[in-house]
Amino acid sequence: MANDFLQIPVQTELITRKKQLKRCSLNESVAGMMRLITITHFEENKQDDSFGNELWEYDFETIDNVQAFKEKLSESLQKSITQHEKRLNAVRVNVGFDQVLTTVYNRRVKQRIQIGIEGTLRKTNEPFAHHEVFFMGPLSYY
Repeated sequence: MANDFLQIPVQTELITRKKQLKRCSLNESVAGMMRLITITHFEENKQDDSFGNELWEYDFETIDNVQAFKEKLSESLQKSITQHEKRLNAVRVNVGFDQVLTTVYNRRVKQRIQIGIEGTLRKTNEPFAHHEVFFMGPLSYY
């Protein structure tokens, strides 16, 4: 499939230098949008307050009910993806939550959130899958 889509993030310096913007495939473009939705909190996008998800409301919070948190986050992502990514059908979101020993800055146990997004690309009817991992308190992603 041709690289018909702009790569996220758009490199605006290429525009000012009158250069060609980087392109990507449909699958890569939808994956870029999934990443953008997962790393954006509500009201961060000035043109659309509904873009993003609830994950960022829980930074530094103690999660008492893990199952309720996973369900709420899954519903938030499902709604946002369905509303903002029209190139994807039959969206399914799976949220995992566990504790891991990290050595990113120092050795400590952190809460890890794993997000799996699956669906079908409307244009090609091909399966689509995307995964993200975040650490809570403070939230960070890699």
